[in-house]
Amino acid sequence: MSTASFTFISSQFSIYVGFSIFTLGIFGNLINLRLLFPSRKNPSSFLLFISSFFNLIALSFGLLPRILSIGFAIDASLTNLIWCKSRLFFSYNGTITSIISICFASIDRFFVSCRSVVWRNRSNLKTAKLAILITIPIILGINIPYLLFYTIVQTKTDAGNITRKCTTTNSGLVLYGNYFVRPVLIGLLPSTILCITGCLIYRNINSIASIQLRGTFQRNLTSMVFIQIITFIIPVMPFATINIYQLLTSSIQKSSYRLAQEMLVSDTTNIRAVILFRNVEHFRNQFRSGIDSVQFRELDRHIISDTDSKIDRIPSNSGIGRNSV
Repeated sequence: MSTASFTFISSQFSIYVGFSIFTLGIFGNLINLRLLFPSRKNPSSFLLFISSFFNLIALSFGLLPRILSIGFAIDASLTNLIWCKSRLFFSYNGTITSIISICFASIDRFFVSCRSVVWRNRSNLKTAKLAILITIPIILGINIPYLLFYTIVQTKTDAGNITRKCTTTNSGLVLYGNYFVRPVLIGLLPSTILCITGCLIYRNINSIASIQLRGTFQRNLTSMVFIQIITFIIPVMPFATINIYQLLTSSIQKSSYRLAQEMLVSDTTNIRAVILFRNVEHFRNQFRSGIDSVQFRELDRHIISDTDSKIDRIPSNSGIGRNSV
């Protein structure tokens, strides 16, 4: 295949696949917000609600401009300095906050799945809100350099034409993004957390498989978070791999053919697009059964009271406390 072929495939991928993901992502995450809002007093529901909200930000500031730029050569960041500075800032904030919220939800589900009352009591709404309130300012601070140092750079080609690019001339920021933000915050760190909590949740679920299960809502919520873990880890691995590869080969002089190949791989493994697409699918499937339940639609009046009454009837020697899986 020629360089032009790789460029064409990358462009078509951005137009058709990217636009489909964007449409499904916006629609799916809006549904998630509507479904999760009534159950926001549950820690995991609250965290997944936050994740869906920031997914919308990641879609709007990350995926949509990418589709317009690669697929249609429409890039407002080349002419608008404010957009140039803010696009990546909001995109990374949305993506990282969404991912961290998923990590918090997986930790909460681990607590809930434990048989120990002490561990289950660690799952509470106050802790979840505090974690988010602490996390958001930290993530904003981490991404402030993009807001400060990104600018529109003009260069003149050999033919005398002026080209513009939204980028940074700060080498430290380049290293910061290449070695910390993308590979660590978006790749390795959440993958490690989700792998560990996923294994622990799976172990806990298996250990109580023979015990009376504790409520449709809580079972669906645990399944939803567990599937979230799996669907995050699978797409994040190729994303992390291509980032590590690009770091290791950054000092190598590459031909235009090789650069076109790498661009195609980079586009198809874009972590935000894949994660948001997975979110749409598994959220829709997991909540389908929950929507049919009156308990899920009216959490305060039905779910909590129904779950509490069921738990009260469980014998004390079963090892099951108030929180449920």
